Amino acid sequence: SEMVEAEDVESELSLAARGEAVYQAVCMACHQPNGQGLPGAFPPLASSDWVMGDPRRLALLVLHGLQGPIEVNGQAWNGVMPGQGATLDDEQIASVLSYVRSAWGNGAPEVGPEVVSELRERFTGSPPWTAQSLDEALAE
Repeated sequence: SEMVEAEDVESELSLAARGEAVYQAVCMACHQPNGQGLPGAFPPLASSDWVMGDPRRLALLVLHGLQGPIEVNGQAWNGVMPGQGATLDDEQIASVLSYVRSAWGNGAPEVGPEVVSELRERFTGSPPWTAQSLDEALAE
């Protein structure tokens, strides 16, 4: 039997499976291992209307960050999420989006790296988003 190269194994893992490691390294401290967030501090990703909704909105907030008041599942939040676009590449962002959209009972489709690449290019240098500026950008 041939030895399988490590890269071959990784390329056969789904985007979501690769995204779990990114989540654990970058997102878990705030959003927690179970995706429930921390009450009053960090909103949940499990069963979140933001996570299950438009994947472009999710990709942009991971790329550039998010600040100011938002509503998640009818609950008000007002915090700051730092952008991760400088430290994560398009593939890593796509994989972690795919992970959170399929973990903890979420059932949304994977997000391809090309979606992230297109948004990174289109909105290069964007300041952190607000709920309103995100909606406006996606309506263009």
